[in-house]
Amino acid sequence: MKTSIQLRLTVVFSLLTIHSFGQSLDIDNIYNFSPSKLTKAEEEAKLPALDGLWGKVKSDTTINLPLLRKELTAPNHNPFFYYDGSMLLLSLSKNDNDKTAAAEAIAKCDLSDIDQQEYVRTLNQLSNDGINVTKAAVQVLKDTSFDFFLPQHVMYFRQGDCLTYMLLPQKAEFYVDTLMLLFKSVNTNSQKSILYLLWFAYTCKGDSLINSAIYDRTLNKEVSSYAKELMKSGQLDNETKRQINSMTRSQVEELRNGSLRRFSDEALDELMISTLALRKDTNCR
Repeated sequence: MKTSIQLRLTVVFSLLTIHSFGQSLDIDNIYNFSPSKLTKAEEEAKLPALDGLWGKVKSDTTINLPLLRKELTAPNHNPFFYYDGSMLLLSLSKNDNDKTAAAEAIAKCDLSDIDQQEYVRTLNQLSNDGINVTKAAVQVLKDTSFDFFLPQHVMYFRQGDCLTYMLLPQKAEFYVDTLMLLFKSVNTNSQKSILYLLWFAYTCKGDSLINSAIYDRTLNKEVSSYAKELMKSGQLDNETKRQINSMTRSQVEELRNGSLRRFSDEALDELMISTLALRKDTNCR
């Protein structure tokens, strides 16, 4: 026989189940547009509905957060929902399962609808948190001009920098094989971006691709020359050698990890120095 407490819990669970059954976030009616195709006025007219959805989910996460999770894994929604819905999920949850779900959903968005800097910073944060963002990050390789401007540093964060900051913080095994498989299928600039990242990754497998690209006559000469230039960058001048030799392994790794959380020319310089230091002790023979 059930106790009164067990009966009460059963009733509560049943009520929650009944209440949530048939509930809908009305995703397809709210996300029925592509931001990149709207005028400023049209975009602003859509904001109340988006704010309404965010407010609805936040007002009762017990019921609506599971619904949001379900919709993010469902196919055939408007591409912008997968990004905006992921931002909503990440604003409400910090657990790794939800971060992974967000990374998977973001991979389904249309990059033309998303601010490029916001896209890279979001995936960089997830990557630094140990989440595999490879599927979403490699979407930038479809675009020959993916970059963004940092006015405070008066510099462009190029496609190769973007790819590096999204993928490098995570485990190399999450992305090296994927990039090697994609290499021959992407455009010239994206091939250079892949080589650029693989140089910073300093894995033997990645270096094998860079070295093979030097002599691969099926590639654009620009790509082969770039591969050769990358491998020559390991030839250090005396000043760089002194700087590298003055650092311990822990200092190098701290410099590297810190640089991958900051977007600036100084951070890129620090990433370069730390990679040269790590490459000095790498032996792939």
